[in-house]
Amino acid sequence: MLLSLSIVIFLAQCGLDALLITLPPPGNANEVSTFKLKISTVAKVEKPPYITKMVVGFLAPKSWKVASNTVVTFTSGKGDGTLELIPESDKELNTGLSWPEAAKKQFGIGPNLVNDLEWVVYRSTSTYSFETDKNTDINVTIKSKLGPENMLVKLGFFIGASREGINNGEMYKFAFSNAFEVKNGEGEVIDFFNPQLSKVDPVKSLDNDIITLTYDNGVSETVLSNTEEIYLCATALLDNGSSIEICEQTAKTKLKPIGGKRYIIDFWPRGFFNVPKGRSIVKLEYHFKDLSGIGKVGYGNTLVPFKYVFNCP
Repeated sequence: MLLSLSIVIFLAQCGLDALLITLPPPGNANEVSTFKLKISTVAKVEKPPYITKMVVGFLAPKSWKVASNTVVTFTSGKGDGTLELIPESDKELNTGLSWPEAAKKQFGIGPNLVNDLEWVVYRSTSTYSFETDKNTDINVTIKSKLGPENMLVKLGFFIGASREGINNGEMYKFAFSNAFEVKNGEGEVIDFFNPQLSKVDPVKSLDNDIITLTYDNGVSETVLSNTEEIYLCATALLDNGSSIEICEQTAKTKLKPIGGKRYIIDFWPRGFFNVPKGRSIVKLEYHFKDLSGIGKVGYGNTLVPFKYVFNCP
């Protein structure tokens, strides 16, 4: 039995049709934004009726806490309703994994480069019957409270049938959106999908956690493009308004190459800056320099420092 989905094409997926995704305007941090999906079904059933529940998946930043802050509803020729979160204990039938894990395995994070995203999967509370060659239009509305941070991200969506699970057939359709912006929030903009000269891993940490700074010398032409000796020059801004700078060309600050013109440095911020007891680091501001200390690269290949704000994971 096949449930073939005939889609209004908006985003092309190689070898597949795609979902129609309607993104809202840029959203404000900690406020609700509404995302809309549209799809139509054509049932090709050998032994009608084909009975199933609808499944909807949503990929979003972890900081949005989608499972606690999202409502998913739909309207269709088969009726209207609200979808419920699929319990973690309910396993996807093709993989034996939870539905979010199965979605991550099948779809990944799409065009995003920063892996601080999660799939959250919903299922209709009622079952629906499909008969051969009877079209059904389905409109899904996802209302989600955005997280606290400024960001640019490409969101993921899929619609499928619960009785088929997630597989390589025509039982589901998926797509990733164009860029969606969250503004008026905390910290510097987290850009999930554009290649960056520098990034910090993890995306969220405290000053007592080990962090990794990456510098990509192949993203664009800079004053450091012709050197393989790259050093960190950083300032820790403390909670009392004071600062500590470490800007030297020594083994302590030297980045190590990891291939592909990329370099990293791992360090424990409190120890690296020798932060006094009772004080904490609020934010890092940093550049990368060459051995001479003259060549200097900051955010967007300017002299403006890269910035990283410490937050609870």
